[in-house]
Amino acid sequence: MLKRRSRTALRITSLVALLIPALGASSCSHSGSVSVAARVPIETVMQAVQDYGRGHLALPAPAAPSADAESNEAYRADVSLLLAEENFAELEKSAEQNRTERSLFVGGAWKNNDFFYAMGSPAHDGEIKDSDYKFQIRRIEKWIAAYPQSSAARIALARAYTNYADFARGDGTADTVSNSQWDLYRERAALAKDALLAAASLKERDPHWYEAMQQVAFEEGWHKQQARQLLDQAVAFEPGYYHYYREYADYLKPQWYGARGDIKTFAEEASSRLPEPESSILYFRIVSSLACNCKPEMEDLPYISLAKIRDGYNGVDRIYGYSNLNANRFAFMAVRLQAKAVAVPAFAAIQFMEPDVWGGPITYESSRAWANTP
Repeated sequence: MLKRRSRTALRITSLVALLIPALGASSCSHSGSVSVAARVPIETVMQAVQDYGRGHLALPAPAAPSADAESNEAYRADVSLLLAEENFAELEKSAEQNRTERSLFVGGAWKNNDFFYAMGSPAHDGEIKDSDYKFQIRRIEKWIAAYPQSSAARIALARAYTNYADFARGDGTADTVSNSQWDLYRERAALAKDALLAAASLKERDPHWYEAMQQVAFEEGWHKQQARQLLDQAVAFEPGYYHYYREYADYLKPQWYGARGDIKTFAEEASSRLPEPESSILYFRIVSSLACNCKPEMEDLPYISLAKIRDGYNGVDRIYGYSNLNANRFAFMAVRLQAKAVAVPAFAAIQFMEPDVWGGPITYESSRAWANTP
């Protein structure tokens, strides 16, 4: 489990390397800003950010997914198995399809986002180990060697290194992290940045390049102006890739680089540029980043608009289809806002508890009992 967001881990459950998703518990540690003596001047990095999308024409929003679309869990398992088997040709094919087809899963998540999510999460048996990350990185380096012009392989390497940096830091508060842990954290974030700058020199352009750079910005503690410039360039490249907004909301959380109420202000500003129902949908996407059983997030929740998250949640469900994760997030926010009339149908829509939202069954069951008590 990583320090700032929960991630789905892939475990090897048999000798034939059958990969299945496993949910981790949410981590809510507090940390101060990390000042990194970056090996590459920030001016060079920001120039790459500006240049990456030069000449790229933003496309209309992708079509809504079909009801029988493959689940994101199954897809992540499939592409993780391709990497485990070192089937780099199929990984290249999948990455190219994601760039050209711009497909969504039911619920609206981008397939491309889950592709790189899987690349950054090593398969492991039991508790994740340092050797699991090393093995994952070696496989991706083999992919780069086999396809030296592959942008996807370098973005995958960056994702692995940002996750590996989080692993080095651990999920404790800043004062519990040793100097050697900080050194590894900074070193691996810098290696992720190097991989992205190398990808920027190649012909292929992928929307996830920006999101991977957002993770670097978080780990290196970029100034707000630079982090916002990165977001703006990302949105100009692929306006519908809402994952950018959630990454930036993560950056704005009060325990990291923002202040209380910043996420609400950002959600209102970003969503105000869009017509309905897209406006409410984006608002829900952004503020649902606060749906975590963590003290700083819960302290920020009272600032948000219940009416707008309800409209956004309903809009996602109507246009993109049902998502159990979204249902859990909506129910959690309704409980924290003490909106019992909203929480009752929200819980009724949940198929199973998402630990990433609730932290565990005790909080979930007590919240559901509160909602269903007259």
